[in-house]
Amino acid sequence: MAAQTDPISRGQLQDPSLPAPQLFRYAPDAEYAHIIRHFWIPVWDFPNGVTSHQKVLQYPSTLLVIAPDYAIAKGPELALSHKVLSGTSWAFGVLFQAAAGYRLHGARLAELVNGEIPLTEVAPGMTGLIRRVRAEMAAAPSSSAVHARCMALAVETLGPMCGPLDPEESLINAITDHVETTPSLTRVDKLAVHAGLDERALQRLTRKRLGLSPKWLIQRRRLQEAGVRLAAGGCTVSQVAANLGYADQAHFTRDFAQVIGMTPGEYLRMNNP
Repeated sequence: MAAQTDPISRGQLQDPSLPAPQLFRYAPDAEYAHIIRHFWIPVWDFPNGVTSHQKVLQYPSTLLVIAPDYAIAKGPELALSHKVLSGTSWAFGVLFQAAAGYRLHGARLAELVNGEIPLTEVAPGMTGLIRRVRAEMAAAPSSSAVHARCMALAVETLGPMCGPLDPEESLINAITDHVETTPSLTRVDKLAVHAGLDERALQRLTRKRLGLSPKWLIQRRRLQEAGVRLAAGGCTVSQVAANLGYADQAHFTRDFAQVIGMTPGEYLRMNNP
């Protein structure tokens, strides 16, 4: 596994007034990159009475999470994902590529949008993976060597599900990659043209393979990017709205506030007092 760490993932909203966990993020080896997007491992140790409210605009894919007291497979949340951290603990997560969702869960994928299921229901071998990851992480949760062993265990368990992509899986990976890497993309019809599909076929594909709509994919990428730009500062809300292709600031403010629960101006000021 590539021993790279990244403290901030796009979509992770920031509040400088709150403590944050130590966050490790690792890319998979190239042979698994078509199924696994990255591994992420938050570790925290907060004083009594201190909590950290983590807010994330999730990617359009499923994830696997193992913690000391739970182990789940989880899908994207249409709104904002919330998690309150306290005390001393850790989590080990695998964020999958778009193509992995239907491969892992089939028709049950729809249950994971705004939901979760016990990890033991996903595939054989998960019980052993949970036990072994917990044993490793309990000893030294911030150790890169421990992380490497946990990632190797995950790949060992997931290996039978990491074969080559079929044409539809390749297409859904390509579609989500195009959305995430093309800031100028703001319309579903343009995405359909890029994918070589008509709009209805694109809708059917993303519903089947992701449980999501093409419109949601585009809006989520724009809001993630908005969060990054506003947190960095050095810009106005109107500039961010224009750079992200919104017709006007009011439309941007409405979208941002509806999903995130505060206006872009409030988020900008919170991160740039």
